Amino acid sequence: MKIWIVHSFTDRLFTGNPAAVVPLERWLPDSVMQTIAAENKLSETAFLAPTGLKGNYQLRWFTPSTEVPLCGHATLAAGAMVLSEIEPGLEVVVFDTHAGALVVRTTPEGYTLDLPRKQRQPWGPPEALAKALGVEGFADAFTGEYACVVLESEQQVRKLKPNFAAIDQLVRGPRQGCLVVTAPADEGKPYDFVCRFFGPGVGINEDPVTGSAFADLAPYWCDRFDLESVVGFQASKRGGYMRAIQTLSSVRLLGQISVYLRGELDPAIARLHNRAAEEPEAPRRRKRRAKRALPAIFEEPLLPGLEEGAPPPPTSHPAPPETGAQPAPRIVVTEAK
Repeated sequence: MKIWIVHSFTDRLFTGNPAAVVPLERWLPDSVMQTIAAENKLSETAFLAPTGLKGNYQLRWFTPSTEVPLCGHATLAAGAMVLSEIEPGLEVVVFDTHAGALVVRTTPEGYTLDLPRKQRQPWGPPEALAKALGVEGFADAFTGEYACVVLESEQQVRKLKPNFAAIDQLVRGPRQGCLVVTAPADEGKPYDFVCRFFGPGVGINEDPVTGSAFADLAPYWCDRFDLESVVGFQASKRGGYMRAIQTLSSVRLLGQISVYLRGELDPAIARLHNRAAEEPEAPRRRKRRAKRALPAIFEEPLLPGLEEGAPPPPTSHPAPPETGAQPAPRIVVTEAK
């Protein structure tokens, strides 16, 4: 089984969001895929399997702790690997996913990814959420794929020191423990807005670059700025840019990728079946022999020369010569006077 580690939404390595891409001939058990994702220790591991139609694959995403219903950067990474290395003659790949059909296309500038556009709804975040983020309040709040809050300035977003345990408890939906924080970019920046994504509910305290979050943010900022397309920057430690265009039913993201690793997983992984969560087997050892009764010490053979009736062995101190028999001592008992 091949594996790629791809840095998405960036034109150079060690930035953007890393994702593992694992193409399969057929699906592995869920427990095995979850174990592989946990071993990779990346935001997402994408598994894809062919449907039998050219340019069409099933696609699933796993974080180190759970399967998720949608992931943008891992979809872009999977699409890029199909179009560039698995089926390099293709220009378009369609993924059948839990979120519906997702389309990745190759372009002169990189790759495009179409994600579903969720209806935006107003949201009243709990008062304790501002304290959990270390801010005094929010300029706006809404829900789409995720719960989103809007701050006044870029510096507020960059300086956030969130309480992840509190976010996990306070954000109840649409995705438990997942929150997007955004603000307009400062004057003179080469992007229109800035954002960060916190996902303790899916085992990721802060995601480097989140394509599915941009599917919520792009329509919001297009409406705010009266633009057809916007450029966003996710201000995580790694950082990443994304250009987004909204359509009537989808959000089209334009991004680039950099391949960090090309490798292979051991074929034995495909034979794990449902045993991934079990303890490892102990190595086989030879069967123990049955216990044998040891002979009694007096039944052991005697050393040579100690047989019954044999003369005693010589010693360095010979016994004294025998003399005539000595009379036994005489004992006399007298009465006390």
